[in-house]
Amino acid sequence: MKKAMLFVVALMFSVGVNAATLTLTGIGSNGATQSVDVNNNSTVLGGGTVSEVGNWSALFDLTSDTSTDVKVEWSFNPFTALTGATLVFGEITGPNGVFLPGAQTFDITGDFSFTAFLTAGVYYGLDIVDAASNILKYDVSVSAVPVPAALFLFAPALLGFLGLRRKSAVAA
Repeated sequence: MKKAMLFVVALMFSVGVNAATLTLTGIGSNGATQSVDVNNNSTVLGGGTVSEVGNWSALFDLTSDTSTDVKVEWSFNPFTALTGATLVFGEITGPNGVFLPGAQTFDITGDFSFTAFLTAGVYYGLDIVDAASNILKYDVSVSAVPVPAALFLFAPALLGFLGLRRKSAVAA
């Protein structure tokens, strides 16, 4: 009976965990267009186009209502058109704010992805700066890493270990 109750509690906890709601805001761009296509969901999408050869930048703010891991993906079409760029990610002082110490920078020359941890209610900058390219379309996708799937796998394993422990204690 205790096992069944533990399983039900674990199942209720795992079902009760919601995916984070992310918000992506376009702050501005230089030499490129900028748009946010899908917002306020567990996956947010933005992008734009570069219509002339030269340097450009695109600045986005990112927030989450729940502390969560996220996967950030930048893609360029055609990806060979990007000759170089600096991607900056980190905590900022507020909406349209400046980066706080500890921001990460990545030198990229094509499609790029990374994972990061977002703290609920904190503003993050997700900027591509000093980019040099030919004509291209760029996209950014940020998606919350789902936690409930891991809990569905963890709860039965934990219950199995408890059952084995009890079985060995009864046998002894």
